[in-house]
Amino acid sequence: MAVSHRRDSIAALAAILGVGIAGCSDMGKSGKADGAPQVREVASVRDEAKGLSSQILDAIGLKGRVSEPGPGVSRCDEDPEHFYKIRHPWSVWGVPEQDMERSMDRLKDELPKRGWKVASYGRDKSLAENLELVADSVNSKFSVDITFMDKRRSSKYDAPNASKESGIMVNLESACFRVPEGKTVDSY
Repeated sequence: MAVSHRRDSIAALAAILGVGIAGCSDMGKSGKADGAPQVREVASVRDEAKGLSSQILDAIGLKGRVSEPGPGVSRCDEDPEHFYKIRHPWSVWGVPEQDMERSMDRLKDELPKRGWKVASYGRDKSLAENLELVADSVNSKFSVDITFMDKRRSSKYDAPNASKESGIMVNLESACFRVPEGKTVDSY
């Protein structure tokens, strides 16, 4: 399962602001579904997302400012009443760009040691050609898209109201899960 590979600047801005982006396809880069969703309580998947985000933050290894919002629940298109996924967009900023760039290189080596398989690493397709890493958890049904939004490269392409600070944007996303029998996604 891979996160939708291309995140545009709106998704990155949402991560900075701590706003979730709607949309719930359970498709990986291959375009194939991951199979029938596993039945799990929302709270347990949310807790797993918090743990994985902490692990990623640890691997980033920067002492900057970190956005606060926790993981949120999104509906999956297949059965929006019973199927859900957890999304946890967050970001790190307030440290020198050189440190963030080194952190991205470190992530490429460190995440596999922590149970992640790096699916891609390199410049994205945006005008700014931001540095992006996409990885899938080997042990859980989560993927992560991590983008270094380097304002040294991107400021000339930004909207007038865009943040003027560089940052590392993290979009952690689960596969779709099914709520337990007798519950609906609205229960959460």
